[in-house]
Formats: sequence, C-alpha cells, structure tokens
Amino acid sequence: MMNRTRQILKKAVVTAMGASLVVSGSSTVFAAGSYQETEKTALANVVSKLPEAWDGYLENYQKACKGTKGTFTLTVEDTGRALAGALMGGTDVSWLQSFTFDSDITIKDGVEAIASGLLLNDTKLCDLNFYMDLANMVEYIQIPELSDGYISAPIEGTVTTSEGVAENSQEIMSTYMNALSDLSSALPDSDTLGTLLDRYGNIIIDNIEEGSSVEESVSVDGISEDCTAYEGTVSEKAVTAMAEGILTAAKDDAEIKGLFEQWAGASDGENQYQQFEDAVADALDSIGSADGEVSEDPVFSSKVWVNADNRIVGREFAVIDGAETTPVFTWKAPSDGDTSALLLEITAEDSSLTLTGSGTTSDGLLNGDYIFAIDGTEAADINVENLETKPEKAGYYNGTLNVTFPAAEADDTTTDEESEAASNPLAGFGMVINLESDASTDASSIGLTVTTSGAPIATLTISSGYGDGVDIPDLTSLDKTYDGSDDAAMTEYVANINWDTFLANIKAAGVPDELATQLESILTSAVESMTATDEDQDTSATDSSADGETEAADDAA
Repeated sequence: MMNRTRQILKKAVVTAMGASLVVSGSSTVFAAGSYQETEKTALANVVSKLPEAWDGYLENYQKACKGTKGTFTLTVEDTGRALAGALMGGTDVSWLQSFTFDSDITIKDGVEAIASGLLLNDTKLCDLNFYMDLANMVEYIQIPELSDGYISAPIEGTVTTSEGVAENSQEIMSTYMNALSDLSSALPDSDTLGTLLDRYGNIIIDNIEEGSSVEESVSVDGISEDCTAYEGTVSEKAVTAMAEGILTAAKDDAEIKGLFEQWAGASDGENQYQQFEDAVADALDSIGSADGEVSEDPVFSSKVWVNADNRIVGREFAVIDGAETTPVFTWKAPSDGDTSALLLEITAEDSSLTLTGSGTTSDGLLNGDYIFAIDGTEAADINVENLETKPEKAGYYNGTLNVTFPAAEADDTTTDEESEAASNPLAGFGMVINLESDASTDASSIGLTVTTSGAPIATLTISSGYGDGVDIPDLTSLDKTYDGSDDAAMTEYVANINWDTFLANIKAAGVPDELATQLESILTSAVESMTATDEDQDTSATDSSADGETEAADDAA
C-alpha cells in the first residue's frame, strides 16, 4: 500500500513539474548560467505578469455573468444545398439558407438564465427560455410560441464516494454550481495565486538536478538560432524529495488554509483544513516509511534552449529508461528577423502528433504555412493569413487559417492494402477558419467554412460578446409548471400546445407550403398518439380496478 502511495505521489509530482515549467513558455531569462537559474528566472517572469492576467480574467468572468450574448449560425452554401437535395432524392431545398441559434445568458443569485431564439433563414421560429435554479437544483424550460407554461425537471448530479460508488448528491452539486454565480468567491486572488505558484514552483526547480550545458543550434524548417542548451534531470530520489518538500510546505501553508476558509467559511474551513493536514501527514508518513532503496538514476529530463537575447526558444521533456531517452513533449520556435518557425510535438509510445512550419511577420501580422502530421504522416496543411501575433487585447484575434487535407502519397511499390490503410478520408475537403474580433467592443467571432474541391458547402459562425443580461422571473411563483418526470403532466402540456404561431413562422421563413403541411400533419399525429396512449393507459387501469372489484364481490357471494 505504501509503495502504491509513493508511486501515485511520484506521478503527481512529475505531472506538476511539467505543468509548472510549461507555463513559463518563452520567457526572457537574463544572464542565466544554469538550468535552475533559467527556470527560476522564467518562473519569476510569469509570477510578475500574473496579477494583471488573473485580475483581468476574474473581471471578464463577472462581466460575463451579468450578461453574455452568443450566436450560432449555420449558413448553407450553393454546393451544400445541391448535396442536400441529392441526398434527399432530388428534393428542392433552394429555400434553405441558414439556421441560427442566438442566446443571452445571465448567472445571478444561484440562477443561470438563458433566453434564446431559433431562426430559419433569419426569420424567428420560436424562443426558448431556460432557467436553472442552482440553489434548488431544478431547471425550467419555456417555449412561448407553443405554451405559456414551463416544464420543470430536477438537475441530476453524481459524485464518486471513497468506495468508488457514484451517488446523487444535491448538496455537493448545488455548492459547485452556485460557485459559478460568483467565481471570485471560489478562486484565489492574484496575490495568493502568485505566492503559491512561486513557492511550489521553486520547490520543484530546486529538486531538479543540473545536467549538461552545451552550445547547440535550434533548427526548424530551415530557420536556425545558435543557443545554449541547459538540461536538468530528475531521479526517483529527487521525485521523492520533491514530493516531501511540497507536502511539508503545504502542511503549514497560510495561503492554503486561507483558501479553505474562503471556500467553506471560517468554522467549516477550519474543519476541512484539519482533514487536509491529516491527509498531508499521512502522505509524509508513507514517504518516510517506504520500503526499498530509492534509485538515483535519472528517470525524467527537462531541456531548455536559450538564444543570444536570453530568450527561451525551445523546450523538451523526455522520459529516461536506462540509456534510452524518449522525448514526450517538444516545442521549438527559432526566428531570423521577421521570419519564425515552429515545431510542436507530443509523443506517447509509438504515436505522435506534430505541428511544424514557418512564416513571416510584418506589421504584427503572421503569414505562413504549417503541416500537421499524425505518426509522421501528413494529415493536414495549414496556411495562415494575416494572423495577429500580439492582439490589442488577449484572446481577441483577427486572421484566417486555410486547412486542406491532402491525399495519401503512393508510389509503384505501394500495395493496395497499404494504400487503403494510408488513405486520408478527408482528402479533397478543406476548412477556412476566419477569426474576427473588436477589442473595443469586446466582440469576437469565428467562422468555419467546410469546402470540397475548393467550393464552400456550409459555414458555421459563432459570435460572442457581453450583453445586457436576462430578466429572471420568480421561479417559486410561476403561473403554470408541468413536471417533466410525470407522464400525465407532460401529456397535459402537449395536449395544450398551440402550433399556429410556430407553423406560421415556418411558412414565413420560406418553407414550401407542401413541406409545411407535412410537418403540421406529423406534429398533429404525434400529439394525438401521445394523448391517446395516455387515455388508453387510464382506461386499462380503470378496467383492471373494476374487474378486481367484481371478482372480490363474487368471492364474497
């Protein structure tokens, strides 16, 4: 049991180590002379920039909770209509232009409200209003064009117990969901987060052993930079020391204790923190009493490349097994003037995902070509056009990505079986991804156009921004509610639906009369079938009860 605990701790610490080093990215590391110096300088750079980024994130989240607008529009192009018509046996779909789903979202006082609309060819078909009462774990749905009533249903949630059994837990789910209403009450402030990142990041770095330091070039796609490569290694002994250092610091960490009090209140926080301290103490005991010798042979390595401007332009994490070193994550980004290259690769056993290529930046806009490969086989070509490298506001990008899927290459020696196995099912198709943002109005959109042989089939456009919010009714005093888990209540709801407005909107959107009439017939038949089934069940139950009473009377006679 103790060995198993130690193995879990080792994996957790190595994962944390990799994550903490990745966040430093391409930081500037002034006059670094060793691996540890490089990483510590990079970490300090991240910590110094954290307050602005974290406070901005929390501010944006609070703005989003007050009101967020989102629109999803699927536009069907000429080629798409032709394909759809052919698949439907020659049906005329020339009337079909677009589907749109728009929404306004507000999270307030434990309620998430979504006021949305469904449009066909820019004509509204109906509204859909969703209200999730997170305090009482009940959701309400209303479609005003069909009924002024609301369908209510419980919000189901499950948690896994210590025995591995999934159980419904309304209290836990309610606590979690309510935290979304005020994320600032659940997340640490920027000072606390920066202190924790600096404290535990340095513990990790201090336990990475210095490796080689050599002059080495970083070359990608014909672009090269002369760098100094610093390497650090981690042995099983170092992982154990790392885990022990982290746990020892966490045991009496005032910032962590403060987070428990923030999450659960002063009294409950004290109790939960005591449980946390007990768990940490148990983990420390497991490390101290672990059986067997702890190997000092390296099992993991981390490598950074620093260029002449003291900037990190490459990283590599690798697993070491004896004399064999296997990279699992590689990132390299050398540059030469306005030209830059990129290599990003993730490997696991015999599989790999690779993105590589180069481009030129002018006036803050990147243009270039990149290749995405799976297991060394080219899977997609990506052309980048006028992509902002440093947007006016973080996350608000403008630019275009053109993605094509090449056919598999074959030669005279390729067998039919090999050709079929290597074939690209997406060959001939493509995607155009268009990013548009306006930082001054906090608005952004992404358009995804699917093409075949260069001709557009359909475009999905997703737009978002801050909105005015949604008026939330008093959910405890709604006029009409129907229990979604009660068949009889739902039969009553369906029986009272008025389809007139919805069907009129369908016709106004351009749907041909014949198709609209067929839809009306289908809806009417479905309602009649549902209500008839419920009436048959009631009749059957009544007959069974009457038969039982008759048999009882006969027996008594």
